[in-house]
Amino acid sequence: MECNIFSAMLIGPRADQQDCLFDGIDIFQKDLLIRKSRNKADRLLMNVCDGMGGHESGERASRFVCEQLSQRHLNNSLTPDNIREALADIQSLSFANLSPNCGTTVAGILLENSMVTAFNAGDSRVYKLSEEKITPLSHDHSLVQELVDKDLMSGERAFRHPLKNYIEFGIGPIFKNMQEEREVFLAKEEAKSGSWYLICSDGMTDILLDMEIHELLMPDPIGNGSRLFNTVRNIGPSDNVSFIIVEIC
Repeated sequence: MECNIFSAMLIGPRADQQDCLFDGIDIFQKDLLIRKSRNKADRLLMNVCDGMGGHESGERASRFVCEQLSQRHLNNSLTPDNIREALADIQSLSFANLSPNCGTTVAGILLENSMVTAFNAGDSRVYKLSEEKITPLSHDHSLVQELVDKDLMSGERAFRHPLKNYIEFGIGPIFKNMQEEREVFLAKEEAKSGSWYLICSDGMTDILLDMEIHELLMPDPIGNGSRLFNTVRNIGPSDNVSFIIVEIC
C-alpha cells in the first residue's frame, strides 16, 4: 500500500506543544512543522494526540501514547482487531509512567489488509474526504457531542458552545475512572486508491467548520495542505494545531 502524506503542526499561542503526531515514519512534537512524505508498506499507522494536564504533563502524555502506538505498529503487534485492547494496555501503563493529572486524546488510522480502521478517544478527529463532501469517521467523547447525539443541541450550536472542549474520555491517568463507561471508537471501511483522510486535533476544528476545511482542501488535499495550514495560522488558533492528510495511491 502506498500513500502520500502531508503532516503539519503549529504551537499557536500556547507556551508549549502538547500535541504529538506519528506520520507513519517519525514522531513529531515541534513548534512548527510542514512535511510531505511518501510511504509504501504493507501496514501503515498515522495518529495525532492532544495532551492535557498543564506544562510538561500534557506534552509527556501525548508523546507517551504516540511512542507506545508506534512501537506496537513497528513490531507488528498492533492490528485492526486489537486497537481497543492495545489502547487499554497503554492506559494501564500510563498509571506508572505519567503524572496523575494528565491525559491525552488520540485519533488515527491503521491501513492493513486493504482496510482502513479509524479510531479515536477524546475529541481529536478522523475525516474521510471526497470531492463532494467531508465525512467524520470518528466520534467525539465530549459532553457537547453527547447532547448532539441526544438531539438536545444542533451541530452549529455545538461548534460555538463554551463547554465543547470538556472531554469525557481519553488515555492517561486523568481518565482512570472513565474506562468502564466509555470505549475507543472504531470505524472500518475498504481502502480504495484515490481516497483521502484527515486526522486532526481540536485546535483546527475549534476554529474551522467541517465545510470550511473541505473547501480549503479540495480538489487536491495533499497539494492544498499548506493552504489549510496558512489559513489556520492567519485566523489565529487558541490552541496547538496538528493534522495529517493521507492519500491512498
